[in-house]
Order: sequence, then C-alpha cells, then structure tokens
Amino acid sequence: MNRMQRTMLAKKPTKTIRQPATKPFKMEIAVERLQRLLLQSMRDCVSNVRRVAIAFSGGLDSSVLAFLAKKCGVETQLITVGLGNTIETAFAEDAAHAFDLPLHVATYSIDDVEEALPKVLCLIKSQNPVNVGIAIPFFWTAQIAATKRLDVLLAGQGADELFGGYHRYLNIYAEKGEAVLQQVMLHDFATYYETDFQRDNSVCAYHNVSLRLPYTDLRVVSFASNLPVSLKIESSTDPLRKRVLRKTAEHLGMPDSVVNKNKKAVQYATGVDKALHKLAKRENLNTADYCKKLFRKVFSGVTPDD
Repeated sequence: MNRMQRTMLAKKPTKTIRQPATKPFKMEIAVERLQRLLLQSMRDCVSNVRRVAIAFSGGLDSSVLAFLAKKCGVETQLITVGLGNTIETAFAEDAAHAFDLPLHVATYSIDDVEEALPKVLCLIKSQNPVNVGIAIPFFWTAQIAATKRLDVLLAGQGADELFGGYHRYLNIYAEKGEAVLQQVMLHDFATYYETDFQRDNSVCAYHNVSLRLPYTDLRVVSFASNLPVSLKIESSTDPLRKRVLRKTAEHLGMPDSVVNKNKKAVQYATGVDKALHKLAKRENLNTADYCKKLFRKVFSGVTPDD
C-alpha cells in the first residue's frame, strides 16, 4: 500500500476541497518530472515483493504500469479478462508482446457474470450498475491473480481523474472553462475513496490479493493537481485527453498504438455492461432495476460464500 492509499484509509476526504494554484510548466519538463515520480511510486509499490500482477487492458494507464514494473525488475504478469475474444483483447495481446511480458487472457460468458453477481453485490454493497460493471472484471482479475499465487495486483485507477481522461470533462471544459474543470477533477479524485477504492479493494481483498495503485501516490497526486488543464486536455474537443501522461508514455519509448489508444471504460471493454443488460432483459427489467432487485435479494440473507 502506498502513501496515498494509507492516507485514504486513515481519513475520508471531505466534500469541501480547495484547488491548489496551478504552476506553469513546459510539457517537456512536466513529462520528465512525471516519469520520475511514477517510477518512484512504482518502486514503492513493488519494494517488498518479487512478483506482481497487473490488471491489463493494453490501454495507456495499465501499459505505463506494466512498462515501469518491468523496469523495476519485478516479475510482472499481465491479466486481461472479458466476455469472449474482442478487439480489446487483441489490443492487450499486442501491447503485452511489445513489452515482452506474459499475458493471461481469461474469457467469460454471460452465465459467469450471473454467477459472480451475488458475491460482487455483497462485497461492494452497491446496486449501482456502473459500480457492478467495474467490480465484476476486478473480481475475476483478482481471482486469477490468487490462483497464480500473485498476492499483489497493480491497477491504473486514479489516472483519469488526475489527467483528465473522462469524456464528460470535455463538456465541462466547453461550458464552464478550465478553472471549473480543474475543480471538478480535483473533487472527483478527492471522492475517489468512496466511489472507487473501497469497491475495488473489497473484491480484491476477498481473494486475499493486495490492490496497489501507483497513480494515487501522494507525490504523483500533488504534482498532477498543480498542472494546468492545458497539459492534460488541449481543448474542449480533444479526443484523447491525458496529454501529459501520453507524452510520458511516448518519452518512455512505448508504441504509438498504446500512446494514442482511445479510452474505453472497463465495463464496456470487457463486455460486462452488455451482459448485465441481457440478464436484465430476461426479466423484463432495465439494468438499474435488475441490479436493485438482485441487491435486495442478496442482502436478505445471501453471503459471498453462499
């Protein structure tokens, strides 16, 4: 567990947050500094282990982690999960080959989603379909890590909030400007403990796997929070976003297919969102009502081991 995660566990973030004054940075200077800080964070995350697993999509965030973990000399195994072989699986396979790292690809079915649902709902204590759609792939990934006796799982959570990865940030940028967007991004990260870390940590802990998040290191967070929006998002129509992180990946020598890969949320990339929709449709419900119904059933007496 890194310093940022210890801070999260020690004290919940408050709803009132102050935006630090952004500092002027040239892109090349920001890239060099971010690269150094991420490498330091990774060294902290792997300092007491010889082997790690990485929740891997072949996208920017997880690829940077894979590259840095290998650079730190730790044995690194990549894990990709999803419903069937998709274009996202192909991206992951290509990226793993480029990094010369072993990749374990696990494919699941809609029946596997249905089987995992009660356990996941009980663990995350949320009926929100987005949370469920993200938690199920994490549940599978941690399960695979555990079977491989990999006690530590690295993941790219936090990067989107810090570097402007979400598409919705473009609308805020266009309608309210850089200052408001900077505040929204900071708020999103400050509430990260409640919205993401507890969820993902719960499903990993169930499998006795330690979740470590290099992007949430306090030094990385402090630096990223002080960067101007212009180094993260070029304009309100920027299709890629996370510019400084992409430039860092480029500076590390990573392939263009990774540097310029569009973001696709895990619930969509893995096909879990579509599977939930199909399961709900079987009962003539929308996804939200289906998750709500099953959530109530679970908490009427079902436990994760039932």
